[in-house]
Amino acid sequence: MIAKPQGYDEAPAYTGESVQLPAGLYICEVLGAKQEEYNGHDRFVMQFDIAEGEYKGFYQKQYNAAKQTDQNAKYKGIHRQNMDGLGTPFFKGLMTSIEKSNPGYSFPWGQQGNEKTLVKKKFGAIMGREEFLTSGGEKRMVTKIAQIRSIDGLKDAKVPEDKLLGDDAGAASAPPQYGPADENGFMNIPDGIDEELPFM
Repeated sequence: MIAKPQGYDEAPAYTGESVQLPAGLYICEVLGAKQEEYNGHDRFVMQFDIAEGEYKGFYQKQYNAAKQTDQNAKYKGIHRQNMDGLGTPFFKGLMTSIEKSNPGYSFPWGQQGNEKTLVKKKFGAIMGREEFLTSGGEKRMVTKIAQIRSIDGLKDAKVPEDKLLGDDAGAASAPPQYGPADENGFMNIPDGIDEELPFM
């Protein structure tokens, strides 16, 4: 006979499978925000989670489960947005979407500690799936924010198609081989090769 261990019914089941957030339209909530410098640019970093529906609290649950087996686990509900240069219109769209999603809220620019006013504010997120390569060269999928909208803006939104890597992703690309140079030092380059000459 195998006896049931104490705490068995309350214990989470680690099966080696991971639950992935499906692509979709979600109402999210800001858990924290900050501004940081990254590669010479100002960047907005927002910690968030799903606020409503079947996947409410998804990232916190995922983090809690990961911490059970890995003390260095990282919270995955993070969105980063450049704030300056070409990123400014996207950052303004993000802030405008948060303001529109929270009636009466206006971000207090220039006020010390203003990032704290974003906590518990809701916004709409269009989440898409993207394929990536692991450090071991294995293809995996991750779900991440494709666009931030106001909650009302989700009504007209469409779930994006999966972004897949090409079949040759991760393969080391060898330089093209055109054959040896002739007696004049010129290589025979086949017709139809669309490469720029190095000196042009």
